[in-house]
Parts: sequence; C-alpha cells; structure tokens
Amino acid sequence: MPHPVPRRMLAVLAALVAGFLVGTVVMWRTLNPDNDGGPPPIPALASVKELGPLRQHPRVNGRDNGQSAGYGDRSIWVFGDTVVREPWKFISSTGAATTDLRASDGITITATDVFGKEGAEPVDLLPLTASEKAFDAKHAKERCTPKADKNCGAQIGLWPGAIVADPERHRLLVLYHKLCRQGPPDSQCSGPLGHGLGTGIAEVNMDTRRVTRLTARDESVLQSVDGPDPTLFFPHATGYTAAAVLVDEHLYVYGDCDNRCHLARAPIEDLADRSGWEFYAGRDDSGAAEWTSDQDDAVTNLSAGSAGNSIIHVPALDAWLNVFLPRLSNTLTAQVGASPAGPWSRPFAVTETDNAGAGTNYAAFAHPEYAEDDGRIQYLSYYQQATYQQRLVRVVFDD
Repeated sequence: MPHPVPRRMLAVLAALVAGFLVGTVVMWRTLNPDNDGGPPPIPALASVKELGPLRQHPRVNGRDNGQSAGYGDRSIWVFGDTVVREPWKFISSTGAATTDLRASDGITITATDVFGKEGAEPVDLLPLTASEKAFDAKHAKERCTPKADKNCGAQIGLWPGAIVADPERHRLLVLYHKLCRQGPPDSQCSGPLGHGLGTGIAEVNMDTRRVTRLTARDESVLQSVDGPDPTLFFPHATGYTAAAVLVDEHLYVYGDCDNRCHLARAPIEDLADRSGWEFYAGRDDSGAAEWTSDQDDAVTNLSAGSAGNSIIHVPALDAWLNVFLPRLSNTLTAQVGASPAGPWSRPFAVTETDNAGAGTNYAAFAHPEYAEDDGRIQYLSYYQQATYQQRLVRVVFDD
C-alpha cells in the first residue's frame, strides 16, 4: 500500500518554517526597485479555473512545496518532503525539470532531477555536508537508544524554498531551510517536523550539473546540532527563504515572517558576503525606500503565506504580484505592489482552493514562465493536503 505524505499541521508548519519560500524568475531592468509612489490599483478578475493536479513521476506518492523558475527552454521545480512508493522511500528535498511550457492543458513533470533526467525515482536535490552525514550516522536508530543518546534517531533535513534563475551566471539559486527531526520526545530534534536550525542558499550549476551549498562569509559562524555550520546565512528565527526575485544586480529575498515578511537584498555577484546584505527599513518622508545593514532595524514589507509566497512582475498590470495562501486559510490571496519593496495594496481574494473536503491547503505559488498575454493569464499552484498533490489554477485578469 502506498505510504501517504505526512500531514503537516499548519500551525506547526507556520511556527517552524516561518514563511517557507517561493521562487520566481525576474530579470526586470526598467523598474525602480525602490519605487516611491503608491501601490497600483487592485486588478479585476475575468475568470478563475481549476486545471487539476500536476502530472508527476509514477513513483511519486506525494510531495509538497512546488516552486519553479524558468531557465532557457524549460521549467525547473523544487519540492519539499517527498514520498516515493513501491518501494517506500522518504526524501526531504527533490526537484524536476520539464520542457512542457504550455500549462493550459495541465503540466507534465516526470523528470527525477532538476537537470531533466528521466530516472527510476526522484533523487535528493540538496546535498548534506560531511558533518551532517556524520550526525545522521551517529544517531541512526539501529546504533543507539534514547536513554543513552538524547538525539537517537534524529536526522538532518533540508527543505527547498525560493528558486531563482540567474542565467547570466549559468545557475539557479535555491534558498533552503535546515532542520533536524525524528529525535526522541522533548529533544532538540523531536517529532516528524522537528526543529529549524537556519537558512542557506544552494547553487544549481547548469553547466557542471552540480548542486552546491554556498558558504557564508561572516564574522561569526552559526551553530547547528552537528556543529558550526558555515552554510547557514541566517538563524532559524529570522531566516530568509519565503520568496525571492532577481532585479538588476540585486537578489531580493523575503523572510523573517510572521503574519508579514521582512525584505533583504544582496548583490548577486557576491551573495556569500553577509556584510553586503541590506534590510528594508521603511520609507523616508518623500516615500522612498530606506535600507539598513542592521537586521534589527528592519520592518515588515508584505503579507506572509503559509509555506511561502511568489513575488512576480506582471507587465499587463504594470505591477508586481504577491501570491500566497494565508495560514489556516483555503483562500488563494494576492497583493499588487509598485516594486519588490512595495508599496503594496491590501490583500485581495483570488479564489477559494479545493481542500477535497478535509484539511487546509498551503504552499500557493505563481509560475511566471507559464504566463500568457504579458502576464494577464497566470498559472498558480497550491498543495492540497487531502490528496498530497500540487493543483494548478488558471487565473485571467481583466483587460
């Protein structure tokens, strides 16, 4: 019998992941990313239509997240917890690529990795470090007892968040969340969802077909359960993985979310230098965005989604669009903004997602590589807990 994907309680997920990320592909060089005007008008909707679930690899029993970015002639997708069937296998991060770029009749995505390989089953996307592998081996259930080992059975997990294409450097960037889980009750790694450890950035090199995790250059190295971890850019409590866009020579990353998210940016040429990161600090008297190097001075920027957001530019609306599912809600929601830093409109409902009669959906994302008519037609997805599937929605804005 196929094993179902573990159900994620949204309240726990929200506390653990804190706005788990979305990816977009934006190379928009004609807009002021710090726009000092007001938000655009909220657009009218012409139609909304459910298109059904993604068509995935036959071994996939279910997987969540499901963010994507266009790269060349294909769409690259990343997923979180993945359950493979016949035989059963559990993977915390997987990816896939497809050349099916027409979404009007649904999307077929059966590759087993982000480079488009058609293998027997999905493979791990994000590699573990030597220290993480040693931690997993040390605390393997067959080698320990909870009485003697407070982390007996604990394992390191890596959840992909936002994915961003950077074709100039022949790569994609995947922001991810590191956690430990499956440890004994009341331990620092207890439970199937476990505990967050921090966030980092992985590079998918499309020339070498290798995935590597960037090493942050900082005055201090963040600590993890497996020891000092230089791949962590931010601690769990203020992690940045919720959404990301590339505008001119800066990567804009949304995170440190509660009901709203903060915004950071860094030069795309040297993301690893933590001293080069800046944080949105509000607007001055003229309405222009202000930035600070002190994360403690950051202020919130836009509404947060359950398991992340999508921030995309829509030429037909002459606006940026924030797509998300609010926590503990099945209402697919959006905002429009004048720039990646806003100002943003009030949230508005797009449609009620189908929960198949049980549970609360989450992980709603936009997939701009599939957009039509200058973005007037958008294809959005969400994760349906009851069926363990990503479902596709076609949204048409008024002319």
